Amino acid sequence: MTYELIERLPTPQEHRALFEAVGWQPYAPEDTAVALANSLHGIVAVQDGETIGMGRVIGDRGKFFYIQDFAVRPEHQGQGVGRAMLERLLAYIRAAAPGDAFVGLFATPAAIPFYRQYGFEPHTDALTGLWTVLHRGG
Repeated sequence: MTYELIERLPTPQEHRALFEAVGWQPYAPEDTAVALANSLHGIVAVQDGETIGMGRVIGDRGKFFYIQDFAVRPEHQGQGVGRAMLERLLAYIRAAAPGDAFVGLFATPAAIPFYRQYGFEPHTDALTGLWTVLHRGG
């Protein structure tokens, strides 16, 4: 399979299409625009003019970085696209971080073995990640 990796953020349309392709609920359009504009870095994988994968880095540019919205179209999974994209995102973080960097991400249970190859581990023994969603107007 031939594809090109391009270091850029996905467009809002690409972002939505990839979310839908992997079964995620897309962001509201105004949320997508703000999220993409405030990203530190992005990568897209393109094959025959179609974006088949994406990922972006968010964070404080110092100590904390997060891999966000990392997705590969299901028909292209298991073919090295995700591996190539993740390696490029981690290379960006290594170059951008002034020292040791904390790199986090959220993963589905099925994706945990993939991320473990890069040193990501669930850490429920010492710390537990917590999160919430704050809804507009409430």
